[in-house]
Amino acid sequence: MSLIAILGALLLEQIFPLSSYTKLRLSLRNAIDFIERALASDDAKPWQIFWFITLVGALLAGLLGLIFTQINWLLGLAFTLILLYLTLGIRQFSHFFTKIRVAINAGQGDVARTELAAWLHEEAEITGYRGNVVPEKLSDTEVIRQSLELALLSSLRYVFGGLFWFLVFAIVGLGPAGVVFYRLSDLVSRRWILRADGKRDAYTRYARKMMSWIEFLPARCAAMIYAVVGNFEDAMHCWRTQAQKLRGLGETDAAAVILTSGAGALNITLRDGVMVKNDMPMDEHEQALYGETKPMTDVAKDDELTIAGQIGVGAVPDVRSLQSAIGVFWRSMLFVLGVLLLLTLSKALG
Repeated sequence: MSLIAILGALLLEQIFPLSSYTKLRLSLRNAIDFIERALASDDAKPWQIFWFITLVGALLAGLLGLIFTQINWLLGLAFTLILLYLTLGIRQFSHFFTKIRVAINAGQGDVARTELAAWLHEEAEITGYRGNVVPEKLSDTEVIRQSLELALLSSLRYVFGGLFWFLVFAIVGLGPAGVVFYRLSDLVSRRWILRADGKRDAYTRYARKMMSWIEFLPARCAAMIYAVVGNFEDAMHCWRTQAQKLRGLGETDAAAVILTSGAGALNITLRDGVMVKNDMPMDEHEQALYGETKPMTDVAKDDELTIAGQIGVGAVPDVRSLQSAIGVFWRSMLFVLGVLLLLTLSKALG
């Protein structure tokens, strides 16, 4: 039933793309804020708020799934399918990526920069971006690099992360609980990180710690899948040699793993180097986004700035890299569905 629900949700999203993901996430964030304020009045600690929201939400989804399945398995399937449709959103990020690819391919750099700016604003929780976008400071190559980074991160948070926990909980018949658990954990942690505005308070530290554990296995599963369907040797090499350095520069564990393996699988170089200033990593396209004008070649002249880290070992990405990324992603989805089909058949025949 899990395979049918996943297939149904993916097909449903392609045929009837949900146009109000932003409103849905806003509603969830408002609900999270309401619950947090209620718990904060009782001097609840960060871990108590985090686990209350995530576990209660997951428990409700799991119980509803069981109740519907007990009434009629078709009703349970429909509930699971709709829940996956609302939480596993390829279209939550693919429409921006597609618009940027089309604009770059047509030579409309200004349109691509505008779309990237809109994407960064909408997904501020993912990127940690809080500055004012300066689109005219991005070259086409920088737009492509930033788009590929965002797409790789979004593929984990909107597809592979939720799918992993759905399948883990599905082992005990509670698949809906797994995907809700991941989505709520992701929303709570990003809400806290964005609200902290770069400061490391107790909520931010706990959110980062929990998401590093929750995304530990999903990120590595996604990285392995990218390696299998892409350039295996480069993906494994980049993951093995570059991820640890990126973690040392401030990237989250999941971001370091998915970016290095994804760049290797695509045989491209996403970052030539990372500019470190006041413990905040920035590369050349990020410095343009944040309004920094100091070129990378001037870094060595400033005692406060150093260059370290690299993502990928291949060529500089171009418009063909955007198309290649789409191919790698869909091959990844076909690989996952193929493995699930084999497991389902072996269980049915065994």
